[in-house]
This record gives sequence, C-alpha cells and structure tokens, in this order.
Amino acid sequence: MNLAFIFLYDMLNRSGQTTPERILSNPWYDKGFCEPNQYKAAIDRCNGGYDSCDLFIHIFSERAKIERNYISDLEKWSATSIKEISQTKEFGTNKKCWIDVIRASKEIANTHSDIVQRLQENVIDKMASYKKENYGKSILHVKKIKEFERDFEQVQKSWIKLLDKINKAKKEYQDAHRQLKKAETAEKIIESDRGAEEEQKTKVKLSVSTYKKECEALKSKYQQYIEEMKNSRPNYENSMKEVLDRTHAFEKKRLAQFKALFTALHQSLLIDKDTHLKEMSEQFTKGINSHDTEKDIQWWNSHFGSDTNTAWPSFEELKD
Repeated sequence: MNLAFIFLYDMLNRSGQTTPERILSNPWYDKGFCEPNQYKAAIDRCNGGYDSCDLFIHIFSERAKIERNYISDLEKWSATSIKEISQTKEFGTNKKCWIDVIRASKEIANTHSDIVQRLQENVIDKMASYKKENYGKSILHVKKIKEFERDFEQVQKSWIKLLDKINKAKKEYQDAHRQLKKAETAEKIIESDRGAEEEQKTKVKLSVSTYKKECEALKSKYQQYIEEMKNSRPNYENSMKEVLDRTHAFEKKRLAQFKALFTALHQSLLIDKDTHLKEMSEQFTKGINSHDTEKDIQWWNSHFGSDTNTAWPSFEELKD
C-alpha cells in the first residue's frame, strides 16, 4: 500500500467518509471520463447499485428472521417454564405471581411481532418493489443498465474510430520522421566522405527529399485528424455527459430510496410508544401486587403448620 493511499485513507476516516470503493484495484479510478471505455465506471456503479439492493433485502430479511426466531424461542420458553413451575412444590400467591410474570414477560413477543411486520412491510417489501420497478431484468441483463451501456457505446463509436485514425496517423508520421532522421544522418556522413561517389550522394539526397515529402504529407494528415477531433469534441463531451447525467439521476433515485428506507428501518425498530410494553408492564404490576408473603405463610400454616389440628395420641383400649 503506497503512502499516498495511506494518507488519503487517514484523511477520509478523520472526516467521517468511507474509503472510495476498490480505490487500488478499480481500473477506471481517477481517469478522464470521456476516454474510451471509461464510461464503464458508470455502468459498474449501476451494477453495484443493483447488488446493493439485493444485499439490503438479504440483510434485513435476516434481521426479521432473528426477530421471528426470538418470538418462537420466547413462546417455547414460556410454555416450558410454566409447566416446570406448575410441577414444583411452590404454592399460593408466590406460585401464581411466578406464573403471571412469565406470562407477562412473554407479552414482549407481541412487540417483536409488530417489529417483524414493520420490517417486512415498510423496509424489505418496499426495497423489493423498488428493485423490481427500477432494475427489470431480461434473461442476461438489467434492462436499464444495458440501455445506458448501449447509449455510451453509440456515443463513443464514431469518436473511437476517429481516435484510431489519429493513432494510426501518429504512428505513420512518427515512423516516417524516424526514417527521415536516419536519411539526414546518412546524408551528412556521405557528404563528409570525400571518397563517396556522386551517384551515392544523389541517391541519399533523393531519399531525404522523399522522406521529407512523406513526413509533410503524414504530418498534415495527422494534424487534420487532430483538428477534426478538436472540432467534434464539444458535441462528443456533451453527448457523453448527457448519458452520464441519466446514470446520475438513476443513482440519485436509488440513494434517496436507501435513505428513506433507513428512516423506515428506524421507525420500524422504535418501541418507545409501543402499546404492548404498557400492557406487559401492567400485567407485571398486577402479578407482583398479587404477591402476598404473609398470606402464603398463613395458607401454608393453616394447611401444614401450627394452625392445623394435630391428632394427639391418647390411651386406647383394645377394641373387639
């Protein structure tokens, strides 16, 4: 990891931002958008948005599953606990209170049932509907993303052809220029050679002249294509930005949906105004208030303790 990236990572973390995704491996990072195929960064972003919708649904479906499992476990715990308490030697208001508070504590399951319903209806289902409406798929592709890709390709088609012409003209010109330099060097050498024949000198001069003409022609062609690109650049850039702006709008809509559903998630998990909690608290209070230590002791005493009638032994004759 280079020092520049470490510095950037540190700065972003300090400012509370996240590190740019795949900053080191992303092949489109920090390059000119109008360069050939650079639009694939926008396509990759749209595909990432589709994946994020899937992940959102998966993550919060798992959260709802946890709630459902908790409700199920709470129901099982309640039934098992009441059965175990019923089989103990406990008695009176203590036994009744114990069973009552188990039943009261189980009432929290209603709160979690509501949470599951809100998560499903207000968060998960809404994201599923958004994904279906905005990321309709053919057999192989997301239709909207494929549309963006086709539009970008169409805009770049003529531009890439012109760029190919420029690169070819550049190579031809520079190759000819190298040959010209070699010919000029050969001319200097043969001019300084007193033993060189005139025919050789003439031939070299002809070669230099030929390469000069070829260089001028190729240079003119190269400059012509450069000028053509210069003239067509504004229209090309505007066309690319127009498609890009549509991908921005598509992403803005998705990000706004995420924000709305994060808010819905918050509301789904809030329990501060939950009516079930009030009911549970009332049941707890009622159960605990019914607990009467003195009454239990008195009940036990009257049935098993000092208030019972003891059968004291007395002298008994043998009965026929």
